[in-house]
Amino acid sequence: MGTKGVADVFGHRVRGENPWRYPRNGPRGNMYQIEHNKMFASIRNGTPINNGDYMCTSTMLAIMGRMVAYTGQVVTWDQALHSKQSLAPQAYEWGPAPQRPVAKPGVTRFV
Repeated sequence: MGTKGVADVFGHRVRGENPWRYPRNGPRGNMYQIEHNKMFASIRNGTPINNGDYMCTSTMLAIMGRMVAYTGQVVTWDQALHSKQSLAPQAYEWGPAPQRPVAKPGVTRFV
């Protein structure tokens, strides 16, 4: 979802300012097999596919979404990147897992 449209991944279309739809008579195939075919072809051709930036950006966006939902506050990209919040336990050891308080929007503070 964006300000100019909505992508329906499983419906193979984009609605909005620049609409697009995959042709009904277009090539079909298993998306996982196609992804593997492209990956192996890129390695053989010496042009490896690098999705690192995309993966890091989408992961950070998900983390920001959690921060916003848990705190009820607006969180900028820069604030999220420089947050001091740690969800790791104080120590990694055997025994009962520490219980964290349940987050409450508007009460839980952004760190």
